[in-house]
Amino acid sequence: MKNMQEEIEDARAKVAFYRMRAERPGSRLEDDYALEKARTRLLTLELREAKRGREKSRPGHAGTVRRQGVGGGPANRGMRTNSEQKFSSARERAEEAFAGLRQGHCEPKGAS
Repeated sequence: MKNMQEEIEDARAKVAFYRMRAERPGSRLEDDYALEKARTRLLTLELREAKRGREKSRPGHAGTVRRQGVGGGPANRGMRTNSEQKFSSARERAEEAFAGLRQGHCEPKGAS
């Protein structure tokens, strides 16, 4: 567990470093790419740690939960339909957060 915490701290330091490089006035596209890559790595590590913590909190849990019932049975009560479900991977959430960061906190390049 200590090793995972060290990796997360290193990834946070890299994100901070690349964010500074990407936000400077003369930044290049490579700087933005490096920041996105570092953020994805950090999110991956944090997700892995969260999953590991969740598994430890439920020692008798076998991993996947199978529901009893078919169709509109009691197990499916309150579930969304397929059209209402919104699935997004960790990468998609990271990309949305990154896009929001770029729009909300940084001015477009060349606008002074």
